[in-house]
Amino acid sequence: MYLESGLKESDLRIRTMLRLSRKAEYGIIALKYILSRPTGQTCSAREVAERYNIPIELMAKVLQKMAKDGILQSAQGVHGGYVLATPPAKISVADVVESIDGPIGIVECVVGEDECKCVQYTTGVCNISDPFVQIQGKFKSFLSGISLADLN
Repeated sequence: MYLESGLKESDLRIRTMLRLSRKAEYGIIALKYILSRPTGQTCSAREVAERYNIPIELMAKVLQKMAKDGILQSAQGVHGGYVLATPPAKISVADVVESIDGPIGIVECVVGEDECKCVQYTTGVCNISDPFVQIQGKFKSFLSGISLADLN
């Protein structure tokens, strides 16, 4: 069916694998860039966006969200911008992903019962919810165990 629609097998693999959102990727890119700068030196959204060919509006939103959640600290003014709010060893990949995308969830019913709209769950015949709760916990634990310092 997929191949009949013009998709190649490689396209199907890309579409079905578990992956971070583009915004989360941009957040990690920005944090690594900020970390590479001298301690306390601010960095603007424009600077990161231009350096890594990211749309400025999107980069600004990602940085603002991380500042709102306490990952970054923002400074106003001529030399304003963003700096890390906490040491890089205390910022996990899970922190970044959840700041930008919300709770990490690999299936809807694991994120929250109210959010799951699948017919199997709502009719009480779902047989993957419990195993995925365990998988979800291990996946989040894995991402929580990787700090920004580990990525540098």
